[in-house]
Amino acid sequence: MLLDLLTIDRNSDTPIFRQLIDQIINLIQTGVLIPESQLPGTRKIADKMLIHRKTVVAAVDELVAQGWLETFRGKGTFVAREISSAFDQFTTSVSVSRCSPTITIPEVIDREVSISVSKYHLDDGLPDPRLAPVEELMRAYKNALTKGWRYPRYTYGDTKGQLILREALCEYLSRTRGIHVHRDQILVTRGVTQALYLVIKGFISTGQLVAIGELTWESARINFRYHGAELIKIRVDEEGLDVDHLEQVCQEKQIRMVYVTPHHQYPTTVIMPAHRRVKLLQLSRQYGFYIFEDDYDYDFHYTRHPIMPLAAASHQGQVLYTGSFTKAISPVFRVGYLVGQEDQIDYLAKLRRLVDRQGDGILELAIAELLKLEIIQRFLRKNRKIYQQRRDAFVTLLNDYVSDWISYKVPEGGMSVWTHFDRQIDLQTLAARAKGENLFFYDGSTYTSGGNHINATRLGFASSSFDELQISVSILRQLLPRSMAKNKGS
Repeated sequence: MLLDLLTIDRNSDTPIFRQLIDQIINLIQTGVLIPESQLPGTRKIADKMLIHRKTVVAAVDELVAQGWLETFRGKGTFVAREISSAFDQFTTSVSVSRCSPTITIPEVIDREVSISVSKYHLDDGLPDPRLAPVEELMRAYKNALTKGWRYPRYTYGDTKGQLILREALCEYLSRTRGIHVHRDQILVTRGVTQALYLVIKGFISTGQLVAIGELTWESARINFRYHGAELIKIRVDEEGLDVDHLEQVCQEKQIRMVYVTPHHQYPTTVIMPAHRRVKLLQLSRQYGFYIFEDDYDYDFHYTRHPIMPLAAASHQGQVLYTGSFTKAISPVFRVGYLVGQEDQIDYLAKLRRLVDRQGDGILELAIAELLKLEIIQRFLRKNRKIYQQRRDAFVTLLNDYVSDWISYKVPEGGMSVWTHFDRQIDLQTLAARAKGENLFFYDGSTYTSGGNHINATRLGFASSSFDELQISVSILRQLLPRSMAKNKGS
């Protein structure tokens, strides 16, 4: 019987003895060959399969070594007896339950990854990869790979991040943001998202209250909710997070943390003025809550010098500050940083080690070289001018071609325009139609959860050239009247 079940594929890349092993194991696992059943002799198998007997012997020896078969001198080769009890337990458990539990993805994290492959894009506010210091980064990466003593670079490193990068970040943050810290107050992360996850894991317990803008970053909202935090929505207006509303909430509830994007409020891009920043810091001291300051695109401000971060002020450890090089280089390079007190960073580094032993050490060394040589700083200055020109060109196009259907304020910084659409325009339908015309933009549905619907979205301009922006607005111009006409007739 066994001889009729074995087949050999002589055109396969898998060696013949391996084919025999796999087939016999499969026959045992499926119950065709039961424990203690005898196999034909190796010579008989070889003659039937037209292969060398040594090939069969090699397969049998391997199966014996693995415990599938056992041999007895003078008697022959048998399916191992020990397989019996294991097989009985397996078949019994299968008869009453599934082989593996059904995976139920929690609704809070069940979302699709948005990947744009459209030729034209008015994205969420991303940099233009054509302007990234790619060649310089390649040289720095090669230097990190090849120069100097390799052992410390190629072995496990500090979970907080490469020392040379943390030292470079100290100087960089001091010069550009007025944040004066030492190297042990910085944790190098794989972007803002990891920094936020670690802070929530380290400082937020299930049921604690977190204040967050009624318009905010979806990933932050989901992260807090997944970890069991109760979200308290704070009003957002033309000056960002309404700290007077926050004060009213604090008088009634015990807030553990406030998530805020003060420099360019996400998604509206508005700037929190100095008087609100001062009051927010005062409230944190008075009511004892943490401030998670997400400074996602500090480097791109066009009209005046950017206001210093909350973390630049005296805050007695209440502010945890994060940023990344996503906008300076590209989202594909996952290098960010989290700034806090030394004991906070030490604790979060230990948490990070549970899921991520360390970051990309070679990439961190490369980024450190670009900072020390001020290559990133130089590219930021150059690109800031380019992005400002693109912003000006974009708002001119919006004003000239689609102003009948939208309203907006010219942003003082950032990489996108917060755009309100006529209430009769269905943004989700418009975005879907635009995608059919090879134009991508977000439909705005993720900026708020529940509550009042806002017919607005971020239209990113930085990642497109002047010509691409013109084509993108032309597509919008063609689609908007049709969308308006259809909705009016409904």
